Amino acid sequence: MKGSSLEAAVLADIALVLLIGVALTPVRARLRQPAVVAEIAAGLLLGLSVLGLLPGDLPGLLFPEEARSHLSVIAQVGIALFMFAAGWELDFQALRGRGRSVLAVTTASLVVPFALAVGLALALLAVRPAHTGSAPSSPSPLLFAPFLGIVLSVSALSVLIRIIGENRLAATPVGTMATACGAITEVVAWCAVVTLITAAQGLGTGDLVLTLARIAAYALVMTLAVRPALRVLPLGGLSGLSGLSGLGPLGGPGSRHRPHGGRPWLLILAVGSGVFLSAWCTTRLGVHAVIGAFAFGLAMPRDVDPGLRHAVEDPLRTTGALLVPVFFALTGLTVDVTELGLHGLLALVAFLAVAWGGKFAGAALTARLLHLPWRDAATLGALANTKGLSEIIMLTLGRDAGLIDGHLFTALLLTALTATALVNPVVRHLTDTTARSGPEGAVPAQRYGTPRAVLEASDDHGAWRPLDDEPGAGR
Repeated sequence: MKGSSLEAAVLADIALVLLIGVALTPVRARLRQPAVVAEIAAGLLLGLSVLGLLPGDLPGLLFPEEARSHLSVIAQVGIALFMFAAGWELDFQALRGRGRSVLAVTTASLVVPFALAVGLALALLAVRPAHTGSAPSSPSPLLFAPFLGIVLSVSALSVLIRIIGENRLAATPVGTMATACGAITEVVAWCAVVTLITAAQGLGTGDLVLTLARIAAYALVMTLAVRPALRVLPLGGLSGLSGLSGLGPLGGPGSRHRPHGGRPWLLILAVGSGVFLSAWCTTRLGVHAVIGAFAFGLAMPRDVDPGLRHAVEDPLRTTGALLVPVFFALTGLTVDVTELGLHGLLALVAFLAVAWGGKFAGAALTARLLHLPWRDAATLGALANTKGLSEIIMLTLGRDAGLIDGHLFTALLLTALTATALVNPVVRHLTDTTARSGPEGAVPAQRYGTPRAVLEASDDHGAWRPLDDEPGAGR
């Protein structure tokens, strides 16, 4: 394929992916599902599972092999920006005043499904060794079992924030605890996945220790050097450099006078370059680029003027949201649901039971022991089951590293899709019932000393902002 034809094919493929997402939007909105559910479904539609059933090799014709490598690079850019925004969303201030309760619920929501998943992994190794790593090139069960435990117990913070915002739970103890639990869960899961992927590369003990030491050094540099440097830039609410190329300090009087239509473009460019440089560093360390982008988001200061933070974050998030569907399309091209068979369907049911049942039981029962009303505890247990892009990336990394094969990847991908699709209906049912039950069944924010705020989740993968003009806000 000639260069110009290849470029045209790549551009046409991106347009096709986005148009499929647009076409599925009315269905998603009617079903009240987050955007990630429609994007995963769109990827499956474009792949062998649906489009591949039609005469001719339509997936191959629409997405030729020469174009897929270019689409993969574009998808990685979108994922990096999205994971950066997800890392910046993490606000551990939510732990203040209720740290023990949050840690207890988080631990239970991780340990219970993790233990069940490890047991299920051992059963799979015994029943279907060909699918779980008995081949000579496959990893040890010591790697497969914990990996399965991680992907079945992880939560997706960005999708969780969206669902909380849609259901007006952000100002409630349930919303606050769910957000904090999701933040801790995602950080722990990524650290564990990095360790497993590093071990799965077949390195010797000395090499493994050296790699982990490099990663630890990178984390220290991000914490002790990059994070303070970001606060010195006009990006920290406590200090800023006024007059830096017309940027003005964040949170200061000059923040209202921004060039080029109100966008601090130099800050956007500086932050964007930091995201990609951090992603490059982790790639050089042998870790996936998304880890670096996520870590750079964690390093970003939180005490930023909200208006300026949105001005910096929104363009990067929007660009990521525009390109992330390409990742799901490429993932769908490698997934064939029709090849699951009876054993694959049974594995899907088992994965869903472990993921949903384990996280729901662990979070809800622990919250109930902490004297949260039972409906609120059940809502917290349902919210803990939110999956999303993070889990799909982890599954992709695990498949590329040989931790799971294509059949398990398909079953686990469908598990993430089904688990996430179930969250919103269950939460809406529980919160609607709570609202009808009167003041005693509700969870007033005033009882817990939490300021009331109404958050609106937009369609850009969980971004939210306060609604000052929302009826009832501030009451």
